[in-house]
Amino acid sequence: MRFQHVMASVLASAAAFWLPPASAGSFGISPVRVELSGQAMTATLTVRNDEDAPALIQAESVLWTQSGGEEKLDPTTDLIVSPTVFTLPPKGSQLVRVALRREADATRELSYRLILQEVPPEASPDFKGLRVALKISVPVFVAPVAEAKANLAWSADRNASGALILRADNKGAAHARVLSFVLTPENGNGPVLQDSVAAYVLPGQYRTWTLENNNKTRDDSTAVADRYRLKANTERGEVVTELAVAR
Repeated sequence: MRFQHVMASVLASAAAFWLPPASAGSFGISPVRVELSGQAMTATLTVRNDEDAPALIQAESVLWTQSGGEEKLDPTTDLIVSPTVFTLPPKGSQLVRVALRREADATRELSYRLILQEVPPEASPDFKGLRVALKISVPVFVAPVAEAKANLAWSADRNASGALILRADNKGAAHARVLSFVLTPENGNGPVLQDSVAAYVLPGQYRTWTLENNNKTRDDSTAVADRYRLKANTERGEVVTELAVAR
């Protein structure tokens, strides 16, 4: 599998029209998702350094949950990660092992995140830019003992300003991943709304998207519709359904 390259965001204050130069490395990981079970309690990932300088990496596992449409990460001892700190040689790689130290749940999938973060080297006295720490977050799923599947239920509403709120409730026992969707008014009046930002919906949780007639639409109409045709692309395939906007 091709290595995924992730660049972390820079949080810094600066003058209105000027930012100092940034310094950052680049590392990738494969695979980009870990799947464990009661029968497969360990997995191995490869972390690769694409730069000509060594990189110091810290690795930790966290419990990953969702509540009220928000992501939450908490410390956990359910997983063992080894090594937790390592140096990637220039253009080199490192194997990282993840092991499950608890039993799989009987009926519901468990979800975690493996966080790999670069520890920036100490800046030289003459360095005038920003130091950027790269960070990769890898989903870790533990399949339950019983067979589990995702089951998305879609609905639509409007907020006080008239924006359409699309909601996906996962009523299944395994995660769902929405890759993109398009909402087309059934009567042909109003904007075609769409989004292409991939999002996970964990079991028993929901995700919402606020859609307005902005740069995510395909025309300039300001009309609204009462019914939409939803075509959503998910990790498990395409979903097509009709939605009535709640009042």
